[in-house]
Amino acid sequence: MRPHTRPIALRLALAAVLATAAMTALAADARAAEVDIRFDTIVKGKAHPALIVTPDEAVKSVTVQLTDSAERKQSLKAGAIKAGKSQRIQFKHGDGTAHYSAHVEVKWAAGGVGYYEVDFDTTRVGELKLDIKAEDVDLDERRLKCRATNPVVEARLTILGEGGKVLDEIVSPFDPPVPAGEDVPLEWTEPDGQIVRMDLRVTDVAGFYTGVRISPFSIEIPHEEVVFEFGKADVRASEEPKLAFTLGEIKKALETHGTLLTLKLFVAGYTDSVGSKSSNIELSNRRARAIAAWFRGKGLKIPIYYQGFGEEAQAVPTPDETEEPRNRRALYILSSQVPTGESVPSKSWKPL
Repeated sequence: MRPHTRPIALRLALAAVLATAAMTALAADARAAEVDIRFDTIVKGKAHPALIVTPDEAVKSVTVQLTDSAERKQSLKAGAIKAGKSQRIQFKHGDGTAHYSAHVEVKWAAGGVGYYEVDFDTTRVGELKLDIKAEDVDLDERRLKCRATNPVVEARLTILGEGGKVLDEIVSPFDPPVPAGEDVPLEWTEPDGQIVRMDLRVTDVAGFYTGVRISPFSIEIPHEEVVFEFGKADVRASEEPKLAFTLGEIKKALETHGTLLTLKLFVAGYTDSVGSKSSNIELSNRRARAIAAWFRGKGLKIPIYYQGFGEEAQAVPTPDETEEPRNRRALYILSSQVPTGESVPSKSWKPL
């Protein structure tokens, strides 16, 4: 008997992995005959796992006493095998993974008997499916997780930018495999460019793979500007119909734009250039918070963030101390990640 150290080979057509297990010879005759015992240890659907016996001399018969981790026993037999030919000896195996111990008896055609002890694991997999929810993906924290119906040996995340340019590719092998139903985690660093989409591919222990495409989403909600009293940040009753209309537009967007990702509302506030820059930032911040709080008070349950930009990013550029109603405005951005661009020049968003 010779040891085998060949790497595991994926056999997608048979939905099985051909692997070699360690064998120990208990007793054998003095002849130099050798036998190779391998296994189809991972199967899918109605396929059967099997021992694959290949002798270098003719064999009269092979008998296998198989015991699984639950102490269930099976007796397997095969007849004559020609030298150099392979014989599959199939056995029964239910769903999931089980450890097996096999006592193998080989009767040589020329006389003599060889005995071997073999330990191995067998897994039956079903159709590979992914479970990934909106709360499993956080683009701002640059991490995600998913779950699979079969044990996972690898997760691959390809991050693409404009024109299909690959910004990054993260490959995470798992040894041992991540069990079925448990979290498969992935993290990535800040990409050099705007993410257009991310392609996630997960491979199971049988070599099958499946994937999902994750597309960032952002939309600016149409609205009518809320008018505040001079220097104040209270939403007046007369202005609430405007916010009620905007809330309806937000809910409509949430229903219309399906996405795998958790959508968040970002409320940005702005002022004209009358007054100091610091006081304008403080005032616009309070007004943005007041609007965000109004939405929350009316039952909007998605994450809400707010930030005041003061006289930064003016809609209409003006000199200092210039009254310009078009600069006293707000933006309502529904997005799967922190918005970026000229109108939101910083990322100091505060959660409500």
